[in-house]
Amino acid sequence: MNKNTLLAFGLSALVLIGFQIFFAPKPQPAATTPESQTSAVSDAQSQPAVKLEMEKAPQAVEKLETFDITTDLATYTFNANTGNIRKAVVTKYGKRDLENIVFDSKTEDSFFITVPLVSKYTAEVKEGDKETTVTFSGSQGDMVVAKKYVISKDSYLVKGDVTVSNTGGRTLNLPLRMGLAGGINSALKEDKYTFGGPQMFDGKKLREKKVSKIDEPVKAEKPLWVGYTSKYFLAAVANGFDKGEIVKKDDVADVYGDTEVQVNPSDRKTVEFSVFAGPKEYDLLKTYKLKLEKSIDFGIFSFIAIPMLKFLKIFYNYVHNYGVAIVLLTIVVKLLTFPLTQKSMVSMKKMGSLAPKMAEIKEKYKADKEKMNQATMELYKKEGVNPFGGCFPMLLQIPIFFALYKTLLLSIELQGAPFFGWITDLSLKDPYYITPIIMGVTMFLQQKMSPSTVQDPIQQKMFMLMPVIFTFMFLTFPAGLVVYWLTNNVLSIAQQYYINKKHG
Repeated sequence: MNKNTLLAFGLSALVLIGFQIFFAPKPQPAATTPESQTSAVSDAQSQPAVKLEMEKAPQAVEKLETFDITTDLATYTFNANTGNIRKAVVTKYGKRDLENIVFDSKTEDSFFITVPLVSKYTAEVKEGDKETTVTFSGSQGDMVVAKKYVISKDSYLVKGDVTVSNTGGRTLNLPLRMGLAGGINSALKEDKYTFGGPQMFDGKKLREKKVSKIDEPVKAEKPLWVGYTSKYFLAAVANGFDKGEIVKKDDVADVYGDTEVQVNPSDRKTVEFSVFAGPKEYDLLKTYKLKLEKSIDFGIFSFIAIPMLKFLKIFYNYVHNYGVAIVLLTIVVKLLTFPLTQKSMVSMKKMGSLAPKMAEIKEKYKADKEKMNQATMELYKKEGVNPFGGCFPMLLQIPIFFALYKTLLLSIELQGAPFFGWITDLSLKDPYYITPIIMGVTMFLQQKMSPSTVQDPIQQKMFMLMPVIFTFMFLTFPAGLVVYWLTNNVLSIAQQYYINKKHG
């Protein structure tokens, strides 16, 4: 190969290299397909999720720091470190100022909203004309938590929410625990006629148990709320939990509900809740639409008791005195049951008129019970008397009496409500025992006026003791209940007097 050929190859190579450098199109980067993006996300989410557990014991805080939020109805003391309500004091109901209505466990936060691992928060308070918003912020690793409470100046219900944010690359699974600490109701007065202690309501059944009788945890599936109750007041946390428990702890018991929360990477989850500390007024609790009114246990005859409570309040709106309202309600109940009581009393009167003839039959056939029974039935048939005619109408009235008893026993409207004179609080016993004694006298009079078919001397003495026994029972009953029973006795005496006159 000569020199010219070599020169030609060299020039050709330079031209090709120059063209590739300066003029040839540059290679494009490979396009990112949707499939490749999905693969990348899947790779991130395929990492194992982090499951957090609730600590058995909360982390200790060196110094307790608190601040108060006061409304027209209550004062809430917040724990600035944990973001929980340390205690709640109910200060007003209706037009009455209240004293010593305190929900306070004294040793720990009374109302707790707990997120695993996060025990230290910072607080921010924003006050408005009608409500105050308190926000607590805390974090632990990739988890950021915000608790918010919205406190209205004219409501016992505090609305809130918990927001958990996940800033990491793995999914977080964690329980949120909300509830009330044991001993929260220690400042409230005990009542031997009503339940006081922890409760849970699962939408169908109210679960409650005296702390002293708890041997193992009381559990409920999907409770709508958990709380602590007394006769007239309730503290509760409502959420619609996955599960709930009442757990004994020394001489007290915690009640709480757990809600499972899953938070994906770079996502957040908000869970709403409500806190209530206030009076157990049926209509008030029903307005919140959280089923808190189920904390008032009217018993199996609640379908009668609740309408009676409504009638009682209607009468009060006219007469402005709950004692007078009880008297009017008793009169209405007596009028409604008049056909039944009339039939029962007339039947008993006829039975009483047969007492001498029944005594003769008993004496004649005392050695032969079969003939005695046969002769007695023939006597009933001849005289047109139904031996059960007086019992059945009375049985029909029992649900009404029990419902009215529950209505008057549990109505907070009667607390602090005066009647007249020495009766200044219908929810308390008569301080001088005047009304129970008068009630016992009316029972004695009613017994004397009512015909009796009892011939056995021992049974007669037992019946004679009934007014005395009832008088001692009613000595410690709320005055409102005694007023009802006394009024009912007076009306029954009048009815019996009319029957005795009419039927000789």
